[in-house]
Parts: sequence; structure tokens; C-alpha cells
Amino acid sequence: MPGIKLAGITGIGSNLISLAVLALLFSCPAHAEESGASPQTLGAHEEAPIIPVPVWHDDTASDTGNNETTAEADHNDVWQRIRIGFGVDEEASLNPLVAVHESWFAARPENVRRLAERSRPYLFHIVEELDRRDMPMEIALLPMIESAFNPAALSPSAASGIWQFIPSTGLHYGLRQDTWYDGRRDFTASTSAALDYLGKLYLDFGDWQLALAAYNCGEGCIARAIRHNIGQGLPSDYASLSLPNETRHYVPKLLALKNLIRESERYGIAIEQLPDQPYFNQVTVHASMDIHSAARLADMSSDDFIALNAAFPRKLIRSDTPVNLLVPADKANAFQRNLETGTWDTWQPYPAKKGERPAALARRFDTSLARLEEHNQLHTKNGKLVRAQTILVPVKGRGNPAARIREPAQPVRYTAKRGDTLHAIARRFDVSLGEIKAWNPVFRNSSKIRMGQAVVVRNP
Repeated sequence: MPGIKLAGITGIGSNLISLAVLALLFSCPAHAEESGASPQTLGAHEEAPIIPVPVWHDDTASDTGNNETTAEADHNDVWQRIRIGFGVDEEASLNPLVAVHESWFAARPENVRRLAERSRPYLFHIVEELDRRDMPMEIALLPMIESAFNPAALSPSAASGIWQFIPSTGLHYGLRQDTWYDGRRDFTASTSAALDYLGKLYLDFGDWQLALAAYNCGEGCIARAIRHNIGQGLPSDYASLSLPNETRHYVPKLLALKNLIRESERYGIAIEQLPDQPYFNQVTVHASMDIHSAARLADMSSDDFIALNAAFPRKLIRSDTPVNLLVPADKANAFQRNLETGTWDTWQPYPAKKGERPAALARRFDTSLARLEEHNQLHTKNGKLVRAQTILVPVKGRGNPAARIREPAQPVRYTAKRGDTLHAIARRFDVSLGEIKAWNPVFRNSSKIRMGQAVVVRNP
């Protein structure tokens, strides 16, 4: 999108910027569809739940204040770790656009407070990773402008998750994406990938402002802008480059948030102290279950569980390999015990026929139509399936892993009809041609198929 020219704004104090100019500045789309950093993006998605996180209430300090208690609290506060660890060059704040965004945020302290609240379950992990990599703590605030810490955020350009990876960049940094799992929405995996990417960009450009800008518009975009300025004999720092309008505002938005977080009391923003300890534990699951059953085993609401485990687009935990789930630290042991002793529905393939009614299937498998639709992409017209398709249905009382070992699920087979091809069969059963060949060794060297031949189309 062409940049908006602001030739006359340099040197103007934030208190003198007119409302008309502010409206112009925030008229461009944000990088993430709900960033919390521009008016039109607030509320663009249904808000992610704010998960309760313990806070301190210091009842020991006297009315005159207890300096030792305050110092101890600051030492054990994640927000204070962030403030101490800010490391982007302070001269970056001289960019006049920082004052513009600072003014906008300062006029909306409740928005900043809500962003801070939504970040609480995630911040300790991010801060620990930044510390381990010796990276500046401004990056811990980056998801505020990327996604407003909404793990289900999805932009018009298909960027997804808290760190807003587009599909190709996600795959390049090891974030697997398939029918059952989207690594871009896996908080710990995507955090590691985002910091890997930012670290690589810093090595490329040697400057954190340029690295952050490249995270927004791509390294090619920044490299071209630098080459252009060098060719013209112009400075090649971030503020001097000719960049897309969104990217020109991207780093100033982050630095403005940094200023408000650093001096939250000055701006009247109440940010509760955050315990400097892990909010969640990782629990390895060797089971297939729907997300609502997992939430029940963890004694959590489904919304709160999904906020920590948003990587399952069909709300089904289904994998051939163990899956790591995030569970609040105070619930992890109980969740592990319930996994070992409890029961839950597993979801198994069922070859539904053309013309079958999903409502009747729901009754047959003792579930609701809404639940059946939640875990399947049903192709219907007038309440009937318009074609045969394999769907997933609940199997009651088979949740205990030992029960699955004693009674393993059987492969689903399809009998080929006249005119069938492997490609057509793969499309019909919503699997890849590679999976069909892996499950049927006879097709590994040849795709020829004959009428009446049995083909494994699902191998649980």
C-alpha cells in the first residue's frame, strides 16, 4: 500500500498534532487484523479470553511505604524485568511518529491495560526466551501490535497466531501446518520460531529497528530500501528509508507502547505486577481427544484451555506422535492424573454416504449436530451430504490410553469403482496422495488402480 507523505510533521510536538492528522495516520490497515494499535482494528475479532493470573496484593507495607518490600516485589515482577531489559537504541524514540502513537495510546489507557492483561499467561515464557538469547525486551511487547496477544488472530494476508506468521514463513521456520495442527498458533513453537527469525534479521541488518521492520514487511523490502538510499547518497537508518506506510508506523507503535509500559503510572495505566514464575507447564499427551475433553480433564473452561492451546483448528487433538499441551502450573498434576485414570471420547473415521443426514448421524453416535459440525467440514445441501465423505465421529468411553492399546482402531478401506483414480480417492477422503501411497505399498511405484481393489484411505 503506498505510504502517506508526512513531510510537514517533523518537529511537531504530540500535543499539537491535530485530530485530523491522527485520523489520517491510523487509516491504514494494521499488520494483524486485531492489533489494538489502531482504532479500526480494535474488536475486529471476537476478543480472546483474559486468563486469570495471580497478582500480588502487598498487605505488609506501611502507609509511608516499605522500600524493602517494594524492591523485593520489583525484583520478582516480570514487568520490571521487561523494563530493565529494554535495549533498542533510545535515539529511535526521536522519530516523530513515536510521539504520534504515544499520544494515541495515552488517550486510551484502558486499551493498553487490556493488552497488558491479555499478555499475562504468555509473558514469563517470552521473557525467559529473550533473556536466554540476550535479545531486547521490547520484543516481548511485539505481539501487542501483531495480534493483541490473541492466539486465534488471523489477518487478511493469512498471517496467524500471536506472532502472525504467514504460511510460507511459518513452514520455513519449522511450524508444521496440516488439517489437525497449525504450528503458527502453537504458542511455544511459534515463539521459538519468531525469535529465531528476529535473530536472523538482526544478523542480516545489524540494527534492531531494521530487524523489526523486516519482520513486518520482509527482508527483501528492507534490503531494497537500503540499496536505494545508498545509491542516492542518503542515510540508511530506519527513519530515513522509504517504506510501506504500515512498516513506517510499525516500529514507532512498538516504541510508543514501550514508553507507556515503562512509565505506566505517569500515563494512569494500572498494570498489575506479574509473578516472575512459569504460568504453565507442558504436559505430553499420547492420546486422541477433543479440546473440550482436554479442558474438562484440566478443570478449565474450554475458552481458557484453547487460549493456551490454539494450534488445533478443528478442536481435535489428533496426531501420530505425542503432543505437548500447555496447562496452568497449578493444574498440571491433576491433568496428568486424569489422563492416566479418566475416560473421554475419541474421534474415529466413519465413511458417510452421499445423502446421509448429519443430524441422524449425530443421534446415532450420541452427540450433538453442533459438535459434529465443529470437528468436521461437512458438505451438505438441504440437510444431506452432497457426496460421500469420511467424517470423524465420537467413540464413547475409549479415552483411556490403555484401552486403545488393547483395542486399536482399524484402518478404513475403500473399494475402487470404475473410473476411480488415486487422486480422486485422495480428494474424496480429504487426504494427500502421499498418504494414500504410504498406507498402500502396492501404489508406491505405480498409481494404476483397478475396479474392486481395496484401498486404505485412513490409517489411525
